[in-house]
Amino acid sequence: MTTETIGGFADVSARTEVGFELKGERSKLGPLLADLWRSRDLTRLLAKREFLVNYRRASFGVLWAIGLPLAQALIVGLTLSRVVRFETKGPYALFVFAGTLPWTFFNGALTVATNSIVIGSELATRVYFPRAVLPIVTVLSALRGFIPSVAVLIGLAAIFRVPLGLDLFLLIPATVLMVTLTAGFSLVLAALQVYFRDMKFIVAASTLPWFWASGAIFPLDKLGSMRHWLELNPVVGMIEFYRASLGTASAGWGRSVWICAAWAVGLIALSLPLYRRYDRVFVDLL
Repeated sequence: MTTETIGGFADVSARTEVGFELKGERSKLGPLLADLWRSRDLTRLLAKREFLVNYRRASFGVLWAIGLPLAQALIVGLTLSRVVRFETKGPYALFVFAGTLPWTFFNGALTVATNSIVIGSELATRVYFPRAVLPIVTVLSALRGFIPSVAVLIGLAAIFRVPLGLDLFLLIPATVLMVTLTAGFSLVLAALQVYFRDMKFIVAASTLPWFWASGAIFPLDKLGSMRHWLELNPVVGMIEFYRASLGTASAGWGRSVWICAAWAVGLIALSLPLYRRYDRVFVDLL
């Protein structure tokens, strides 16, 4: 029997569901970031595996990664265009798609990641690795399906003849911010789910009102003084950053992006000490 070492952990071997053997040892109270870095190969492998498993038996496979956000944007856009008429920068359909695309990623990854440590309890109790890996794996897996949707977004902009300039490169930092914010929320909520098993239901129940408060389907310019309160929602800045890459963001969109960035950094800063302190306790509670 051969053994493969992932991320530098050694001494205790166990066969996992990913199809090979891992060696792991409990780190001697080393910094969590160092543990995460040493387990980067495991993280990358599990993210790839989770992505492939999600679409393995689907008839259309990974095309669903593109089809779901596109269908959602079309349904919302066509429905609202019949009921209300928002004046937006650029075509309303593109405006809606640029808003629902990052929201779909955020919502989907967060919903799955909240229960990731509990679901991954079998692997987590058989071999040591930082439990923070599990929510991160879910976010990275969702990112694999998200990238093709960005190409669709650019394609729609071209179809609607929206001039694309250097602002298009804002898609890169916008994606980094989206992933960081999603990872921050996922890490905190996944840890809470270990102690409070109702957390996943709370997250599921809150997604709909959260969506309506995200500005995904309406311009912030129309809110007046309420805009300043809505911008405290970090998802607003995440969405506006994507719209800025296409020139469809509301005036003053940078403020909401900075608020979103503050949320992302704050959540990561909160979650890392939390996992470092309670990482081993999670195993006893699973």
